[in-house]
Amino acid sequence: MKQQKIILEEQGLRDGIQNLDVLFSTEQKVKLIDRVVDAGIKRIQIASFVHPRLVPQMADAEEVCKAVNKKDDVIYSGLVLNERGVQRGIDAGLDHLACSISSSDTHSQKNARKNLAEAKAAFQAMVNMCKDHGLVTRGGIQCAFGCRYEGVISPDHVLDMVKHHLDCGIDELAIADSTGMANPLQLEKLMTKIVEVAEGIPVILHLHNTENKGFANVYAGIRAGVRIFDTAFGGLGGCPFIKSATGNIATEDTAHMLHQMGHETGVDIRKMADIASDLSKQLGYKLSGAMYTLYQESDIKII
Repeated sequence: MKQQKIILEEQGLRDGIQNLDVLFSTEQKVKLIDRVVDAGIKRIQIASFVHPRLVPQMADAEEVCKAVNKKDDVIYSGLVLNERGVQRGIDAGLDHLACSISSSDTHSQKNARKNLAEAKAAFQAMVNMCKDHGLVTRGGIQCAFGCRYEGVISPDHVLDMVKHHLDCGIDELAIADSTGMANPLQLEKLMTKIVEVAEGIPVILHLHNTENKGFANVYAGIRAGVRIFDTAFGGLGGCPFIKSATGNIATEDTAHMLHQMGHETGVDIRKMADIASDLSKQLGYKLSGAMYTLYQESDIKII
């Protein structure tokens, strides 16, 4: 496989901590963002603009966005699920928003309180609003490879949603294995078609490691032409509205594997591992990522 520049978007500040029982203060989040940037990450999703009662960890989304020490060469984005969220993101000063809907009708109703037809109409409205304000819009499709409520999601259905998103005028396309159900053969086949249909628009893969296939799916995604992947420090993450949802693929683990394969990420793995290690100590339990524990050992070699 030819060496590639692979971009990792850090999701730990949003997807990573949204399920945790321990509440992080605005100051703690800003310090984490600073550390992630210092580790070489150039894209960070720092908040979601959702109802604070449903996702208490995101209650200070505006405060975080306004307090962050922004660097010119780093993309700071927020997740939105409706027009109210878009307006909050605009008011918070972000210029990059991720508008996301589910390919599963059941998950859509649990996650956004909308059936699929309503969600698609709302998505167009969100994109229009972003475009009117000059924002870069990342259009996301959740549960693209399977749903814990509905089971199999038809690839043709996902491709229809991809075309819908592209017709809405998105700037980037994100495909999410929200449930961690994808397998490498399935993913490579579908993503090859999606990359072709996208016709040069950046395609992003958001992978969860629920069934321990996340890293194999990174490899499959690269084979399909994907060059941007969502990851989270320590392997944190999970959706409050998906049964048995577990974390994202770990940033430090993904970067380590990619570096071994000869790809370039610009990520300082040791610094990312230190973040995961500190979080593990703060939370009082081992995180799902693997490499952060190895980087704490002084008498072993890591190649």
